[in-house]
Amino acid sequence: MKHIIRLATLLFIIGFIGCDKIEPPYLENPSNVDTNKYEQKILLEEYTGFRCGNCPEATEIAHSLKEKYPNNVILLSVHAGGYAKPTSAHPYDFRTPIGDELDNFFGCSMAGNPNGMVNRVGFPTKSHILREGQWESAILNLIPKKPKMNISLNVSYNATTRKITANVEIHLLEPSSPNYHLCAFIAEDSVVQYQRDDRLTPPDVENYVHNNVLRGGLTSTWGEPISESVLQAGSKVYKSFEYVIPTNKDWRPEKLKIIAFVHDKDNTFEILQVEEKPLFP
Repeated sequence: MKHIIRLATLLFIIGFIGCDKIEPPYLENPSNVDTNKYEQKILLEEYTGFRCGNCPEATEIAHSLKEKYPNNVILLSVHAGGYAKPTSAHPYDFRTPIGDELDNFFGCSMAGNPNGMVNRVGFPTKSHILREGQWESAILNLIPKKPKMNISLNVSYNATTRKITANVEIHLLEPSSPNYHLCAFIAEDSVVQYQRDDRLTPPDVENYVHNNVLRGGLTSTWGEPISESVLQAGSKVYKSFEYVIPTNKDWRPEKLKIIAFVHDKDNTFEILQVEEKPLFP
């Protein structure tokens, strides 16, 4: 058994240094997989826009849930739809191709902002779009569940090349499905720009602090399969992604973080596990 543990450690290191993934994935003894030592984490995708006067209150609710359940809740703010469209007075564009594709697929902005999805539970039965008052109960329904997997995430940034590197380990606690896809998105905190807030008179906040802003992805919108075949419980999959920040982007690396998650693509699209890591601790 000691030799197996040493082999697992060696493969972990090799996978994180230079490989996209190790095939076949390293397999622990399935009978020894302890699902109780891992927590179910939850992605709250908030659909918002700087022209949405009711959105700041929803954002405050999202942040309060993060503070209340810090070990479980991860936030991502998706600026999409009509409320995110720039104007001549406020030309800054928060929108992203990934955010637009997600919004078009899930129909969040069409349902009226603010709203959000909690691990995308409820799709495609149309119950996936939740108002801010529904977020906490949805979170509480998910927290007690035993996770199907655990995600470990290491990230780094090269200031000279502007390259982000993310190394992801997926430890399966239950058998996988070929539909399981891994996504890795980039988000930014402390983006100071205009925001409308209808609670205020006048409602214009010129220096509003936007957090958890979706900026782009190290993967496509829907990610890539973690495996082409079913993997047993105990399997570990390693993925490595790189992304060079374009020079025309005003992103600040010290405020960036990577959000990695696995979802059940082409079935329910439910997010099964999620993790986040800042580029700079």
